[in-house]
Amino acid sequence: MTVNQIMKQVDKFAEVYAPFKAFQCNVAYKEYWDLCYEGGIADKELLKNIIFCNDTLKIPPIKTFLTAKRDCFIKLTGNERASLDRFTKQSIGAFWGMVFKYGLGYSEQKSTSVSMNDYFNIKTATLYSGKNSKIIIE
Repeated sequence: MTVNQIMKQVDKFAEVYAPFKAFQCNVAYKEYWDLCYEGGIADKELLKNIIFCNDTLKIPPIKTFLTAKRDCFIKLTGNERASLDRFTKQSIGAFWGMVFKYGLGYSEQKSTSVSMNDYFNIKTATLYSGKNSKIIIE
C-alpha cells in the first residue's frame, strides 16, 4: 500500500464525514488539516509507527499522532497545553478514522479510554481492528 493510495481515499473525507466537512474545506481549520494530512499520512515513518501502536500496543492513532506532533499543536494553538476545541478534537479523530477504515481497510473499531489530560484534554479515542493481513507502507 502506498501513501498516495491512502491520501486518495482521505481526499474524500468531506463526503464520507459530512458533519466534519469544515475540517477539510474551511480555511479556519486548514493548518490542522495540513498537519494531519502532510504531517501524519505523508510522513511514512510516523504513519508506520501509528499503525504499529494501534495494532500491537493498542494505542489509538489519535493519541500516537497528537503525542508525536505535540510541539506543532502547541505552536498552532498558542497554548502550552495544546488545548483544542471539541470540533477540532472530533475532526482529528474522524480524520484518523478515515485513514484506518477507508485508507487502510480496517473493518472494526472500539472506543477506549486514554489519559491525555496534561495535553489536548482527550478522554476517549478509537482503536481499529479487523485487518486480516499486515499492512506494508511503501
